[in-house]
Amino acid sequence: MNEAMIERLKKLAKSDCFYDDEDEDKMVNDYAGGNIDDAFSCGETAGEVMLAREVLKALDIKWY
Repeated sequence: MNEAMIERLKKLAKSDCFYDDEDEDKMVNDYAGGNIDDAFSCGETAGEVMLAREVLKALDIKWY
């Protein structure tokens, strides 16, 4: 993995994600307001952020 990819992952990992609110239950409808396209986009973004964090963690690279 090259330095550019690591920097891209770090940038993505620093993005806000609704899973960052540990004390709150997650309800996609609260974020999407019933719009299925918004719900899909929200889930897609959250998945990318969480995957970037896991990859960096596995590589023992701090992103925060």
